[in-house]
Amino acid sequence: MAKYDEVARVLKQVPRLKRIAGKRLTDLRSPSPDGMPHGNGVEVDERIIGRLDAQKELENIMFCLSFLRDDYQQILLKKYMTADKQTDIAIAMDLGISDGTLYRWQSKALQEFKEAYYGY
Repeated sequence: MAKYDEVARVLKQVPRLKRIAGKRLTDLRSPSPDGMPHGNGVEVDERIIGRLDAQKELENIMFCLSFLRDDYQQILLKKYMTADKQTDIAIAMDLGISDGTLYRWQSKALQEFKEAYYGY
C-alpha cells in the first residue's frame, strides 16, 4: 500500500480535524477593542482561522468519501478515520468478507478516494 501512503495520511488526519473543527467559536474569542491593554489577539485569530480551515478540510474529505461505495466508505472510516481504529480482521468480520476481499476493496477504496480528493 506504499503508493497510497499520502492518501492514508490525509485520512488519518480526520480525528484531529474533528477535534479542532469541533471547538466552539466562543471558546476561541477574538480580541475586543475596549481600549484596555490585553495580550496579543493574533494568536486567537490564528486559532479561529485554524478551526475554519479544519472544518473546510473535514468537509472536503467527507465530500470525497461520499463518492465511494458504502462498503468502501466503511473500510476507510474504520481503518483510518476513527480515534479507535479497527484491525483488518475486525473490519473483515464486520463486513462479512474474507481478508483477501478486504485487501482488494481497501486498495480500490484508496484509489477511488485518491481520484476524488486529488482529481487524478
